[in-house]
Amino acid sequence: MKIRDLAVLITCSAVFILLIMPIRGTVTDDTYIHLQYARNLAETGELSFNRGDPTYGATSPLWVFILAAVYRLGGDILVWSWVLSWGFGLASVFLAYRFVLLLDGRTATATAAALIMASEAWLLRWSAVGMESSFASFMVFLVLYVSMTATRSAARSVLFGLTLFLAFLGRPEALLLAPLALLVLLPARGVSFRNRVLWLVVYVPLLAVWLTVIKTHTGTFFPLTAGAKQGSIILSPAVFMRALVPIKIIGATMLIPSVLLFASLLLGLFRERSLLGILCGNGGPAAGSRHARSGMALILLWIFALPAVYIIFDFQIISRYLLPVLPAILVLGTRSFTGVTAAIQWGKRAKNTMLVVFTGIVVLQSVIFYSVVVITPTRELSNGVRNVLVPMAEWLESNSDGEALVAAPDIGALGYVSKRRILDLGGLVTPEINRMRSSMDIERIITEGLFLKFGPDYLVDRSTELARFESAVIRGVRYEEVMRGRVERLGIRKPQPVTYVLYRLLPAGSSRIP
Repeated sequence: MKIRDLAVLITCSAVFILLIMPIRGTVTDDTYIHLQYARNLAETGELSFNRGDPTYGATSPLWVFILAAVYRLGGDILVWSWVLSWGFGLASVFLAYRFVLLLDGRTATATAAALIMASEAWLLRWSAVGMESSFASFMVFLVLYVSMTATRSAARSVLFGLTLFLAFLGRPEALLLAPLALLVLLPARGVSFRNRVLWLVVYVPLLAVWLTVIKTHTGTFFPLTAGAKQGSIILSPAVFMRALVPIKIIGATMLIPSVLLFASLLLGLFRERSLLGILCGNGGPAAGSRHARSGMALILLWIFALPAVYIIFDFQIISRYLLPVLPAILVLGTRSFTGVTAAIQWGKRAKNTMLVVFTGIVVLQSVIFYSVVVITPTRELSNGVRNVLVPMAEWLESNSDGEALVAAPDIGALGYVSKRRILDLGGLVTPEINRMRSSMDIERIITEGLFLKFGPDYLVDRSTELARFESAVIRGVRYEEVMRGRVERLGIRKPQPVTYVLYRLLPAGSSRIP
């Protein structure tokens, strides 16, 4: 690394840290889910949310393994979840610089990419809250980077297979990368067959072993999140309406790179040239390489394939689910900019000026969106977790029986802080509820008291209504309020305030338990 490279990365790191400071130390309820899994794994050796009941409810087992190792070494895993999440966010900035330098060859273009990544609003938001999102996004980004040279040698092919498997453990959506890689690597021309398939010799056995182990341990091959967050398959015009969700999320921060990428695609079709020819021609060390063309094709497929799967399978799309796509759009969008400007007969100074303008517009859009839309909801959600859910969990820890069962739609802070068994009404860690949710929504399960058949002792209800079950009797169970708290909003897409109420659940004819 040259001194100028180091200077660029220090500057971009400063930008990232400066922008993330307003939401430093924030959390979501999901932050605590992985902490609970990590603590149980470290103390009992099982992948479980409720001890003694292994379940595949953590979407990032590799993140759980890392936090469990930190716990065993005596570290505060909440603090380290922030440290690691920030660290992998910064690592994505470094990799964006390295990636574009590989493709374009110019430090100025790579610097532009790194600055855009350092100010990317969604990366900042999900790096701040201590979740696995920035880690999972980095792992996918790393797979795409390694794919640029995956067919160059046997060692690089093996490395690609290994990183592909680790990315899957980082986030289950990365499983989609494997069939996409098959599509672009197997037909690659001009490279040895061994290098095109050797990654499979690494990836397939590792995946098979993992699936066997996790199925034996938890009873499922994949996280229960798939069932809890997925609706029915959509193959109708409604697909186009649902497509607006990822378009809005991506366009909020990556509008210009996305437009440039599509412009390059159209330019390639208009000139009867391949898009890969435009993106790979006349650039850095990887430009024009037959190895890079396969990697570039994988990146392009990934950008379209992941949102398409979310849309078709009717997943509840939120910004962190699309975070692994954003670095790919940045890389190809930036490369599209230089590819388009290279075709224009401008002088070097004019092209540099245009690069500055391009970078400034993209950064400004993201920073404005971050300041206006992201910061306040992130803080309010975090305050709600800390000031409402955590105190309820502390009350349960101090006032309930150690074997008490607590039903709740938001389980992370309650389970981690109270150390009580949780009946997850969202179905993430409770398979029985997960199966119920395949035919009904969470509101019906709660309002009709269908969850009561599992014998919970407490309910933490979440509703826009104030204490909607106050003094209610449902299915022979009386709801007695213990405490309540108001949360101003549950995130960007849920701006309305909600009330959490902790109820003690008693037989209808019983008197109050002291």
